[in-house]
Amino acid sequence: MTKAIVKYLRLYAEPECAALENFPAVSPQHYLVIPSYSETPDFARRIEASALGFCDVLIIVVINQPPGVHKPLNSQLRDYFQQYSLLWRKDHLSLFSANNEKLHWLVVDRFSPGLEIDPKQGVGLARKLGCDLAAFLLAKNLSGTSWICTTDADAILPDDYFTALKSVPIDSSAAVFSVEHITNDNNAIFNATKIYECALRYYVDGLAWAGSPYAFPTIGSALAVSLQAYCECRGFPRRAGGEDFYLLNKLAKLGAVSWLKKPSIQLISRISNRAPFGTGPAVKKILELDRPDDFTYYAPEAFSDLRAWLRHIPAIWLQLQAGRDPLKNLPTHLQAILTDAGIENLFVHLRRQIDNPQQCTRVVHHWFDAFQTLKFIRRLQDLYYPAQPLAACLRKAPFYPDEPPCWKS
Repeated sequence: MTKAIVKYLRLYAEPECAALENFPAVSPQHYLVIPSYSETPDFARRIEASALGFCDVLIIVVINQPPGVHKPLNSQLRDYFQQYSLLWRKDHLSLFSANNEKLHWLVVDRFSPGLEIDPKQGVGLARKLGCDLAAFLLAKNLSGTSWICTTDADAILPDDYFTALKSVPIDSSAAVFSVEHITNDNNAIFNATKIYECALRYYVDGLAWAGSPYAFPTIGSALAVSLQAYCECRGFPRRAGGEDFYLLNKLAKLGAVSWLKKPSIQLISRISNRAPFGTGPAVKKILELDRPDDFTYYAPEAFSDLRAWLRHIPAIWLQLQAGRDPLKNLPTHLQAILTDAGIENLFVHLRRQIDNPQQCTRVVHHWFDAFQTLKFIRRLQDLYYPAQPLAACLRKAPFYPDEPPCWKS
């Protein structure tokens, strides 16, 4: 066990980890975390009936809700696991053995009175809690995996979900699966969801074409993170939304984030108010439009400007060595945006602390991370390139010379 893992588990892991000291001798090959807020047991039945239900896996289900909210489905989900053999219980943690004896459910009650989750911390804390428990057990048991997987109750995982992780390079900090939304028998919701899914793919493809090291999906239901990197990043941030984005932003600075194009995770199309932003609110917004095709997104020109800036980064070292303006030769509007973002403070650091071009480029990319990239794109939209209908963006995008790989059916 490394110092980073020991330090994280001792200082930053959630208090529930202390209850695991007398955990039974269960050493699964895989760990999967599922935060669940007002969900039916359907996802549990789905897993149990699939090939994954016969894997040697511990699935940690964090049943959660904010204070003052009563969701009967939470109690129903907790009660669902009572059909199985109770192997262990401590405080509000219960371990059950499923019928095939390989699948185990660790159920965490964070919805009963006094145990609810602060709404400002929401799914971020629920996901962190589950992953912290997995990290503790993984570090203690030293089983055959180094991955902590996390998904959501609306996800249908492929049968080779765990097997696919064997293809991820050993030095990767994380892996993200591709996702594909499927119908819930409501065509309007399905079509709206596919539009937003396409927009997310368009954004990642734009980043990749521009040369960004942060070109990967940021979806919590499709994420696996290495134990070492998870602890070095101090776990998921306690946020009501965007916890996946911010964790992956940190992970990408520790090692490569591998994007698994296959197999895909299927997500059931639905309207959700579980997070303040993301797919659920976006789908609702699309449904409120007179014509869903009017949904607008970032103009392709913004990604062309991003490409120009990222291609300029290797020249910064030479400009600094020559005593010239590091942003020289960039278009003036990009210089203004980067200056407003505080890049001058980065240049001060580079002049004082950095002594080779490779390190300079790496530090600039750490500063201009996924969050700075998103702000850069949004600033270009606000000042220069207004949002355009997504269909027009796909037609004009220079990174789609042929047909775009996505659009609603």
